[in-house]
Amino acid sequence: MDVTRCFIHPSAMGKATIVAWGSYDRSKPRVRLLLSALRKSKALAGELEIEAWRGVKDKSQMGRWRLLKEAALLLGAFPAATLKLARLPKHSAILLPYPAIPGIFFAALIARLRGFTLIMDAFLPLHDTIVRDRKMYKPGSLLARLVWLTEKAALRLADIILVDTDQHGEFLASEFGLDRDMFLTILVGAEPLFQEPSDRYPKVRTPGDKPLVLFYGQLIPLHGMDTILQAARITADDAFHWLIVGQGQDEALLRAALDGGAMRNVTWERWIEYEQLPGLIRSADLCLGIFGSSGKAGRVIPNKMFQILSAGKPILTRDSPAVKALASDYPDTVLTVPAADPQALAEAVRRILTGGIGMRPLPGAALTALQPDEGVKTLLARLAAGKCQTCPRRDQFGRSDDHA
Repeated sequence: MDVTRCFIHPSAMGKATIVAWGSYDRSKPRVRLLLSALRKSKALAGELEIEAWRGVKDKSQMGRWRLLKEAALLLGAFPAATLKLARLPKHSAILLPYPAIPGIFFAALIARLRGFTLIMDAFLPLHDTIVRDRKMYKPGSLLARLVWLTEKAALRLADIILVDTDQHGEFLASEFGLDRDMFLTILVGAEPLFQEPSDRYPKVRTPGDKPLVLFYGQLIPLHGMDTILQAARITADDAFHWLIVGQGQDEALLRAALDGGAMRNVTWERWIEYEQLPGLIRSADLCLGIFGSSGKAGRVIPNKMFQILSAGKPILTRDSPAVKALASDYPDTVLTVPAADPQALAEAVRRILTGGIGMRPLPGAALTALQPDEGVKTLLARLAAGKCQTCPRRDQFGRSDDHA
């Protein structure tokens, strides 16, 4: 497995210098946008990357044996990558983009010797995602407990932990007994292509040219596919059409609902290319967010929300602490309904598309504020102030002085 390295960029000298390291997943917009924001700030000095996940669109859909094979190859590549990490200048700041586990266990060995500041992106909390939200392991089982302990150990090795919402920071701090000051929120944002006019995806034609309700995503429990399908059934005779784009864990649920052609007001497309998404979004009259009822669903601002708003479209999503402020400030752009409530979702779609409720695009200034750049500035300021002076000191066992 190749390890690639970009050498120190002259433009980064004299500023807070960050080197990205590990087996990060470039298929995630979070990773691409975070690295891009660092480059724009001239703070990304280079990259040491283990190319582990290229070509894997959804790791949750990988078979067990392939997953084990990829994990073995990944672990085998870490020793060489760790040696290259050890050659970096002392007191560097090392960023481990998502997923940072298991890389942080290798990086921590060198960090303590070289005085590195370890920055870990905890974009998707591991135990909360695979045990509580996706229910891949039974809560309280041996494997679930092992995942929890692994995540706790990984988080305690970091000096700064990046999260995508304040709510995720508060949750992880409480869940694992960490100081809240260790966490720093950097919003996900959306890539520039979502703000650019696009004709790569032709306008979707619905039966009778009815208004189009669009949902796209990985079909994971967080999205609330059952709620969406029930709302579509409730509105079967209404003058609008539903388009669902995606594949994933709840794909069987969708297939069963559509078998036999009973839901003629719903069309399903398994996949479109990422570059076609902006055009697809613009062809819709209303875009949907997430409607799951899990704790995680209440703590996230889904990536699609940034993309939809950047493309100039309104969004209908579940009410949650994470989106409450945005929905309150821009009620004509971000409309919310209770989680896991198909009747409320159906009625909201009706009101928006046939009831004369006017919805408008998000103002440009608000779009700018939703990008990761402001969070990156805060990160660089923290580093410039003396690496991690604002973080609690920890002993060799990862314990905070505050909790000793």
